[in-house]
Amino acid sequence: MQKGIQIGVNEIVEIAFGTLLNKPSISFFTQICDNPSAVRRGDLFILTQKDSTQAQRDIEEAVQRGAFGILFSGNIAMNDEEVAWISVEDLEQSLMRILRHYLMMHNKILFLLDSDEYAIATQIIVPKKNLGFYCGSLSGLISYILQSEMAYFLHCNMSLNMESLPKNQQEIKILPQDKINENALPFSINSYSLFNIRIFYKSADYEILLPRLFVQSLARILRFCETYSFAVQLENFTFIANFKPLFLDERGVIAKPGTTNKVLLACNNDKLYGRYLAYFKMNAKWAHLVLFVPSAYQEIYAPCAKTFSYDRKEELFSSLIRERYNFALILGVDTQTLEERFVSQTHEVSLFEYTIKE
Repeated sequence: MQKGIQIGVNEIVEIAFGTLLNKPSISFFTQICDNPSAVRRGDLFILTQKDSTQAQRDIEEAVQRGAFGILFSGNIAMNDEEVAWISVEDLEQSLMRILRHYLMMHNKILFLLDSDEYAIATQIIVPKKNLGFYCGSLSGLISYILQSEMAYFLHCNMSLNMESLPKNQQEIKILPQDKINENALPFSINSYSLFNIRIFYKSADYEILLPRLFVQSLARILRFCETYSFAVQLENFTFIANFKPLFLDERGVIAKPGTTNKVLLACNNDKLYGRYLAYFKMNAKWAHLVLFVPSAYQEIYAPCAKTFSYDRKEELFSSLIRERYNFALILGVDTQTLEERFVSQTHEVSLFEYTIKE
């Protein structure tokens, strides 16, 4: 936390629209924390656990470690009168109020990015003293902002509801989501393949391992950087976690890109999977596309392409080695699971050779 800053108990109660259930002797907190094992003396512990038994254990651990207060919603058993017990109706809404309060108090601006925008931003934006990055819980974000001197923060927004915020508030922003026409992009696209693009940006050519599927995300980040005068280094971009193709050889081992004609692409999110499917159906009509999905999804995706269903991961792994395809789109596992199973033997990323054919 910044030197000399203390969070008043009554201040938190007022900001969070909470109720202080007792009269403790302490008057301030020194930090905010939602992980009971990371609590330090003086912290306000944010109880996020919904299971009542585990919640009580978390509270006991937090108090033992020196928590000065507990912020919670619902019913819990108070077991220490020296600790400030603050009850709120809606925990997330209370945390959002606390977040906004400290952003406004210290004249800071928070930008909420989706996971693709955040992945691109963290790789290409040149580090700057007044810009911070945080991907984690809302409580953790508040803690990060409180202990930072930075003026701007980029947060990977996975769940926060922007619709609940006041319309004219200025301290929390999202990047404009309107589709940018190709002739209005901050760069020009020279060429592209299924897995990479060649662009011209600010007098330089770049080849980036980013499929055209994510061009809008890249454009939004570059526009943001131009607006707020943040320098970028596009050559630092490696790959986006939401789209990392793995090349599988005939032995069932991950190989260097371009050395085999079997490519795996996996995700756990069915909406993202739908985007994958639309992208390959439109841009790889020439390829042999096969879908691998959990059995519960068989009927949904069977009309779209040749589909194999599975109930167990080993069943999936065997099918990926045995079946014939150019591209395997896999729902229900993440890329790391496939990498661990098929043991990558390459330690460097090279440019992908698959080109789009009309």
